[in-house]
Amino acid sequence: MNTLIRRINRDLSLKLSLGIMLFLIVVFFLSLGVLFMRSRQLVRQEAIARAELELDNMTQRVDGLMNEVEASTYSAQWHLLEFIQPDSLLSYVRRIVTMNPNFDGCSIATVPDYFPQKGRYFSVYAYHKGDTVVAKIEDPYDYFDKSWYKTPATLGKDCWVEAYSEYIDGTVSQSYSDMIVSYCVPLYTNQKMVGVISTDLSMPWLSSVISEFKPYAHSYSIMLGADGQYFIHPDSTKVLRHSIFSDADVNTQQDIIALGHEMIAGKKGIFNVKIDGQRCVVLYQPLKRAAWSIALVVYESDILAGYTKLIYILIPLLVFGLLVILAFCLNVMTHMVRPLRQLTEQLSYITHGHYNEPIDFSHRRDVIGRLQNNFAEMQLALYYHITNLQRVNEETEEMNRELKEASNLAREADERKNEFLLDIAHQIRTPLNIINGFTQVLRDDYESIPPEEIQDIIETMQNNAISISRMTNMLMVAANSEKGVKIKTNERVNIHDMVEEIAQIYASHPPHTVDLITDVRVLDTFTVKTNRDFLMKAINELLFNAKKFTTEGYVKLEVIVSGIKLAFVIEDTGPGISESDREKIFLSFSKLDVFGEGLGLGLPVCRRMVRMLGGDLKLDSEYVKGSRFFIVIPNDEGGGDLR
Repeated sequence: MNTLIRRINRDLSLKLSLGIMLFLIVVFFLSLGVLFMRSRQLVRQEAIARAELELDNMTQRVDGLMNEVEASTYSAQWHLLEFIQPDSLLSYVRRIVTMNPNFDGCSIATVPDYFPQKGRYFSVYAYHKGDTVVAKIEDPYDYFDKSWYKTPATLGKDCWVEAYSEYIDGTVSQSYSDMIVSYCVPLYTNQKMVGVISTDLSMPWLSSVISEFKPYAHSYSIMLGADGQYFIHPDSTKVLRHSIFSDADVNTQQDIIALGHEMIAGKKGIFNVKIDGQRCVVLYQPLKRAAWSIALVVYESDILAGYTKLIYILIPLLVFGLLVILAFCLNVMTHMVRPLRQLTEQLSYITHGHYNEPIDFSHRRDVIGRLQNNFAEMQLALYYHITNLQRVNEETEEMNRELKEASNLAREADERKNEFLLDIAHQIRTPLNIINGFTQVLRDDYESIPPEEIQDIIETMQNNAISISRMTNMLMVAANSEKGVKIKTNERVNIHDMVEEIAQIYASHPPHTVDLITDVRVLDTFTVKTNRDFLMKAINELLFNAKKFTTEGYVKLEVIVSGIKLAFVIEDTGPGISESDREKIFLSFSKLDVFGEGLGLGLPVCRRMVRMLGGDLKLDSEYVKGSRFFIVIPNDEGGGDLR
């Protein structure tokens, strides 16, 4: 410490620089303090305005959903009053749920003994089950004391009932996933109540809709019932089991209790509370269509997160700026000796091999300036010379690398060519040898061979000839598609006739393992504009593969029309295709079994043919009973020809 003080006292430039620094530090901190206090207020005001906008949007969204429920329920009520029968009730609840995918369910319950033949209790219920809608007549149970029936029946008017958890059969559920809120409307005929129609919204689904409105990372929303009970809360264990009053400590959380009273009173406002020891801003407002209230909880730490980050950024920047000023002052004070200091440092870089470190030229005319300029010219000469050498070395290395890669590619291409030629030779030589062998047998011993054996020999020769023809066709199609050959797709093709011909080819060509099932869901006169030859080749190839690998079960060809698309579904109960092999099956010359029959062109060529028709070929990855492929081609006439 004493050494530092003595150096400051000896060095005038350092002493002046430190004095300037102390003055700047005082001015900066006073100015920034005022600026930060004002900016904190502005940030908080802007954040609350943003949260208010999100709360308004969220409330409008919930009111909109409730309006959809009310409108759909009123519409059903108006239609039901014309004709009330068990079947019509079931049809209406199914229609409401089908037309409104956001609804959880809809039920209609009649007054006691309204349908004498049905007994004292009669109710119908429709609900979503996956992608389908299930509508059923419920088993008799006592629903007259249920809130969704009793409340509108007692009031004599439509109303939203408090949230409740209930299974489909009417028994009480303890699961949050079964929690619903219902809009209930009494049905009257000739001023006499005949039943209650109840339309449900799932509270977990409604909670997911509300959670989309999240202005900050840790903000969340809650919904309270008329008595302060939680309808929606991030902690689902509190829903229907706790209220905002039961959760709050009377001694330490008076602010939360006051917030609860404000919300159930149907007021709108902003409240500052503490939740789990953290300061929060709660924005709340009531719903228009029910005595419920929605609140948006925002942590102040989230509101001021950007402000805090700004402080963490500005403090280092401020320190850095002050250090820069200090360095600048020292630099000015030592201006006369700076050229020699810089020259010494730069020369040390050059001596260590850093030839690209530039030396500044000096405008001084004395010996120091001339010395600096001479070294600067020397550095430039060294830099250009070394740079040229490095560039030549890099270009040489790049050329060597490219030559090596080209050599490797040529060698790999030659190896693949040889492997493919060997595979073609093997695949064609085997059936040719069989045909030649049987030809020689028929020529030499025809008269001594029984007729049934002659028939077997002819069928075997025919099958091998078909195999050779099939491989040849695959090679020709692959070659044409690689050349970009265009095909004509303006032929009108009758789908039923084509499927019948495909079925005949399937039955006549081996292997004869399982029969083909066809299901053509179009009219007998339905036609499509395409290329019949290419389409039949693609379907026959897929059926051949399915039949080859299916030893029991079935192979099925199904035709479905949907709007502007026509689909051919080829399905089998064979061994299927493993997940690891699904990406390989459409690669040319790729065989899952290297010793198996074929060239590895079947599926790739099928896909090319289908795409040349303007469609596509895909594998159904979700089918697990075997394999299922889809051929989808354009339907130029659009939908309509369904059978």
